[in-house]
Amino acid sequence: MIIGDGHFLRAGLRAILESQEELNVVAEGNLGETLSMISVVRPELAVLHCPSYAQAIPALTDVRKKTKCPAIVVTTEPIPEIHVCQLLTQGASGIILLEGAPQHLPWAVIATSRGSRALSPEISDMVISKYTAPAIEVAQKEAAREKICTLTSRERDVLALLSEGMSNKSIAQTLIISSGTVKDHVRSLCAKLGVESRFHAARIAWQANQFCGST
Repeated sequence: MIIGDGHFLRAGLRAILESQEELNVVAEGNLGETLSMISVVRPELAVLHCPSYAQAIPALTDVRKKTKCPAIVVTTEPIPEIHVCQLLTQGASGIILLEGAPQHLPWAVIATSRGSRALSPEISDMVISKYTAPAIEVAQKEAAREKICTLTSRERDVLALLSEGMSNKSIAQTLIISSGTVKDHVRSLCAKLGVESRFHAARIAWQANQFCGST
């Protein structure tokens, strides 16, 4: 069953689904008819098109009131990760972006009708990155700290100041050393960190988040 406002939209979704021999659309209607249509038709699965998250939540809430509610695949426009989680929590079995529906809706419907979950590749990447990004950040931080720990105490002092955007002259005045000595320290720490410029060195300092103790 297809539910969504707009005859042409539903016709497009029907054409996508019926291009697969194993899929058969038994009914279609507007969003306002969601609950009544499901009660009468009792489909195994419903494709619910909602242009926005705000429209999808009430429809899903109504469907969940049914003793035996069908699997629901929501087609929608791009939405943030937090709304993806809320749609899944409210009972959506799948979420497919409308622009990718011709390619992804058929397999999503088949998968959800068999009890699986289905997400557009873009949404899957967004959800997965939520869990993998922290691990990547931790790895980058540890690598940066290991590099910084190869520096001498004075080189770490210089790195800390240049990462704050200070010039060689300002660093020299702060540490009470000559500008030439600062330049030597910058050259040395860049070589140890494996970078070509002070800007790249500052990025490693930022990734490390904090400096290792003096050696």
